[in-house]
Amino acid sequence: MKVYQPADSIALVHSGTDYFSRLVRMLDDARETIHLQVYIFDADETGQLIAAALLRAAQRGVRVWVMVDGFGSKDLPAPFSRQLQEAGVEFRNFQHLVSFWKWRFGRTLHHKVVVVDSEQALVGGINIANKYHGSPEDPAWLDFAVYIQGQVCQSLFELCTDIFRLYYWKTPKLKITRPPLLPEGPRTGMLRFRLNDWMRRKTEVYQSYVHAISGARESLVIVASYFLPGRSVRRRLNAAVRRGVDVRILLTGPSDVWLAGPAEQYLAYWMLRKGIRIFQWERSVMHGKCILADNQWASLGSYNINRLSRFRSLEMNVDIVDPVFIRQFGNYLEDLLLRQCHEVTSETLPAFSSIWGRWKARLSYHLAVYLMRILFPERR
Repeated sequence: MKVYQPADSIALVHSGTDYFSRLVRMLDDARETIHLQVYIFDADETGQLIAAALLRAAQRGVRVWVMVDGFGSKDLPAPFSRQLQEAGVEFRNFQHLVSFWKWRFGRTLHHKVVVVDSEQALVGGINIANKYHGSPEDPAWLDFAVYIQGQVCQSLFELCTDIFRLYYWKTPKLKITRPPLLPEGPRTGMLRFRLNDWMRRKTEVYQSYVHAISGARESLVIVASYFLPGRSVRRRLNAAVRRGVDVRILLTGPSDVWLAGPAEQYLAYWMLRKGIRIFQWERSVMHGKCILADNQWASLGSYNINRLSRFRSLEMNVDIVDPVFIRQFGNYLEDLLLRQCHEVTSETLPAFSSIWGRWKARLSYHLAVYLMRILFPERR
């Protein structure tokens, strides 16, 4: 979506009880249709909770479509999905398109979208699994979603329908364009859905990110899990600092990907030398993905700043310019960085406390970059 459209309401939703209690309410309130598309759907307690709500909706006569990624949800037991299908839920795995000759190892359905009755929606980075729900013993992974109400959800319903029915793949490739980052006229309630699917020449989320970084004049706050930016993004971040922009980036402390943590440590050292302020979240895995520019524009969703999201995955973000949401989101990020995280300096960076730590970080970073370039090459 290139044009901003008005929503009746926009709200920030946090991982944990906030997200899943809202999701269950949405499913229980559904009257006609439900679209749920997600990367990971586990058959644990959280998955059973959402499956039960989907079953209740199907038994009321609601049309329910569920699509999960074939790789991310590969451990989902067949009886689990069969139970949904027998109750009337239309269930489908997103299958990879594989081409070894072109070194393109398929693509993944990485976005996380729920649309109910074409009137309300959740878009973000939260999967359906215990680790995103949390417990008293294990805090939920840090992540976000956006709750949206209004007519604008109709276009999201139609997009999910096309993806589920495979009509999406038959549409012609689109010409890449770069619409303005900020809309002209009133901004109250305004948002737009942005897609990224390189194989269909949809690079909207990437364009939003680089446009925001290049255009920032005062401040940039980036929450980035699995942060491995390419040269283009690093160059823009460096240029932003040289323009006098206050650039702050939140990285994860604990990571579920063994190579990501040390690689990010090496990259953090580069950013500190350039004048970028680095923060870390230590209470759980940080899985969030968002950006806030000049306290005027924000984007939240499933897009990671790395080659996998840019060149392989189907991703979706929401660009938002609503002043009320921006103010509340900015206050939340300020509190998150300054009161709930710790700021990293070159003296406190764990990877550089020893010679082995420095070599481990360097090797991890270059290995990660090399693997990304081999597995997810750019296609022009």
